[in-house]
Amino acid sequence: MAVCPNCGSQQPDGAAFCDECGAKLAAVIPSAVPAPAAPPPASQAPTVAAATCPVCGMPVIPGEPFCNSCGAALGPVAASMAPTVAVSSAAPTVAVSSAAPTVAVSSMQPPAAPVCPTCGAQLEPGSRFCDMCGAAVAAPAAEAPAPAPPEPAPLAPTQVAPASYPTPIPAPAPVAHGRLVVQGTNATLPFPVGKTEIIVGREDPVSNVFPEIDLTDHGGDEGGVSRRHARIVIQGVDIFIEDLNSTNYTYVNQQRLMPGQPQSLKDGDELRFGRVKATFYAA
Repeated sequence: MAVCPNCGSQQPDGAAFCDECGAKLAAVIPSAVPAPAAPPPASQAPTVAAATCPVCGMPVIPGEPFCNSCGAALGPVAASMAPTVAVSSAAPTVAVSSAAPTVAVSSMQPPAAPVCPTCGAQLEPGSRFCDMCGAAVAAPAAEAPAPAPPEPAPLAPTQVAPASYPTPIPAPAPVAHGRLVVQGTNATLPFPVGKTEIIVGREDPVSNVFPEIDLTDHGGDEGGVSRRHARIVIQGVDIFIEDLNSTNYTYVNQQRLMPGQPQSLKDGDELRFGRVKATFYAA
């Protein structure tokens, strides 16, 4: 008797697979099946009903779960549905029942049978070993759960641009204005707008002298007015007058000015350029 290396159960000689666990046995399968012993005389040999393997057709012991020749799973139904074989001294007569088993067909499609990954044979549902080659069958892998949908990214906080205020425009600095009124003719000579230095004198194209306040037509030639006689300077709201080293001098309220020495002016001051007199008005 052979012993299964996997479960330790005793197996008949010549078995290739264990009929308890389906493991492949280490014993060498004989090259040919030994011939059955000579049957007793027909008058003495009883008729024995033996089950056969549905895969290889070899006789199997009733009640064994696996075939000793090919390792196929027999199951409890194999012995009951196997055809009855009558053994006698003559050729064995196989009695086949004419009545076919009634099979109830379900309207639902059965699930597809699993397949052995080694030899490709179809397996019984829930089998742990292949009936044909004895290979271990892995349990069906559980379906991986569907990945959860990604969470939406958090919305960025709305950024509010800082309020912008217009840059204040500084108010223009006050600028003084003035005018000269020539005595005797009452001619008004206003200060040029936008000028901060005003030359008082006589126009002389030959010398390229063109003063801002020209006294030529107001007695400048007869009154001894120089071409560049005096200079009026405007500094904000203050107005000054300065003699430019004239020939006949510059006077403020009958006071002679020293050349290059500025003198502030007030509204109503009397000015004299040589012999030409004028009144200053700060407006």
